[in-house]
Amino acid sequence: MILAGIGVGLVWLGGSILVLSDARRGLAVGLLLSALGLSMAVTAQAGPVEGGLLAGGGLVAVVAGLRHDPRRGWGLLQGPSTPRVILCVVMGGAGLWLGLGIIDSPGQPEARAAATTMIALGASRLFSEREARSGLAAATLVALGAGALAAMSSATPAAALAGAVAAVALNLLPTPAEEGLEGG
Repeated sequence: MILAGIGVGLVWLGGSILVLSDARRGLAVGLLLSALGLSMAVTAQAGPVEGGLLAGGGLVAVVAGLRHDPRRGWGLLQGPSTPRVILCVVMGGAGLWLGLGIIDSPGQPEARAAATTMIALGASRLFSEREARSGLAAATLVALGAGALAAMSSATPAAALAGAVAAVALNLLPTPAEEGLEGG
């Protein structure tokens, strides 16, 4: 239970970093922390295979995102950051509320809360994003969270594998800003 609780905290921290970042290092660290936190929560509930698949998919997605994102640096709190900070708090709370209070299955409450928090933060960034690479990173959070929920509801690791493959595929997509760049 403690492992799953730490995982929920890492999911929120990583998702918040991703929401507050505009450059590749911030997006990569946010996605990596979220994937590791989700993996910890799912491992405590569904098993090490499902957790390992989600962590591996998140790690490969981070590497692919770093290779395809031309914006260097962290890009934390650039532009009008107050709406994004509020978004982190509200959507993180909404994800916890859904996972712990409203939705009663699949899985244990902590793992469910980690997945719904990840989906809420990713979807909120996705709907407010104009940059293609940041949008793909946000969609990766949604794919991994959905894969985790599906893995908790099924008896096979195929759902976690599908979420991991979707996360990697999203980060391999080319974006308009990458056209004409040599060497990525």
